[in-house]
Amino acid sequence: MADHLFVYFRIAERDAAAALPRWQRWLDTVEEATGVSGALMRRPEVRDGLATWMECYHDIPPAFAATLAGLWETGGPREFVAGERHAECFAEFDSN
Repeated sequence: MADHLFVYFRIAERDAAAALPRWQRWLDTVEEATGVSGALMRRPEVRDGLATWMECYHDIPPAFAATLAGLWETGGPREFVAGERHAECFAEFDSN
């Protein structure tokens, strides 16, 4: 069974153009540090000037969430986040 981590957050839509390349560098940093590649997604709609973005990490090792949190504190692009980041881990159903 593989675990997957989804981290969602809001950014001001006016900052999206500046935030996107910074987030690509962030995903590169995470992959270099952990070996786990991430993908960035967004909700298609914007509400009250805020866009919801989500980092998706698949087939993560057991300590990945804690490692990611530590990396975020030392070098994540926090200046773009409006409010808090929310992380949720999901597991695939066992096929048996």
